Amino acid sequence: MSKAIELLTRMHAVRSVTIGSRGRSNLTGDVILAVFAQVQHKQPLGMDLLMAKYVHDAPAVDRIIDVMPNWLNDESFRRKDLALALSCIALDVFCDKPVASQKRQLAALWRNHSDQAKRSNRLIKGWQIKIKQLQRDVDICGMQAAEERLLSVINELEVLVINERRRIDEYARSQSLKSVTCPRCSGTGLMQSGKCSSCDGRGLFSPSADNIRQHLRHIGLGRVSDKLWDSELRPWLDNCLSRMHIESNEAVKLLSDKLYKESAS
Repeated sequence: MSKAIELLTRMHAVRSVTIGSRGRSNLTGDVILAVFAQVQHKQPLGMDLLMAKYVHDAPAVDRIIDVMPNWLNDESFRRKDLALALSCIALDVFCDKPVASQKRQLAALWRNHSDQAKRSNRLIKGWQIKIKQLQRDVDICGMQAAEERLLSVINELEVLVINERRRIDEYARSQSLKSVTCPRCSGTGLMQSGKCSSCDGRGLFSPSADNIRQHLRHIGLGRVSDKLWDSELRPWLDNCLSRMHIESNEAVKLLSDKLYKESAS
């Protein structure tokens, strides 16, 4: 990660950020924000793309989406609705967010392999062991009052199991919306036994063309024919991604240049 991107992600959490040993040793928050404002003015789309990807800034995402219809003005598409939807999907891909067909797979991995899941499984296993022990006690219990107390405890433990499973399901679903990083290997692509089998050693789940076409069906835009996909939509998706990378790279370069000049002055 470049120094400019590091400062971008940390700007809301620090008052001053060390950028180097030459010239001014510290860039104050005011100086950094002033540089960001200058770049926002000169490279608005590129800066919004950086804010969307690295800071998860919702207003920046909204501004990008508002601009996207203008990209279609000079294009002659048979299905402009699909092209516009693909522009939004390209933004998710650029921001390393999963598409619909990947979210189920990622949620399953978060549910089975995350630290939260391991903690939940230990809790659930412990409660299930206690439930079995109490059920044996119920079978041999000779007093109705004691049996009712045991059944009440069993019921409480069963509620804990249900609530914990629901909690880890909700956690897995929420995590699956945030990133395409593999939760099993934490993005390294490696396990102790070798290559991570879940992500095939890639460390993340980059959406394939099939994933994106499935996503179009998922959001209600219907099945896309091979002819339409190959002739119009796939080239448009590549065009959008290329535009986003070019715009964001130009913004990073401008940020880096201005921050270097400020630190050297």
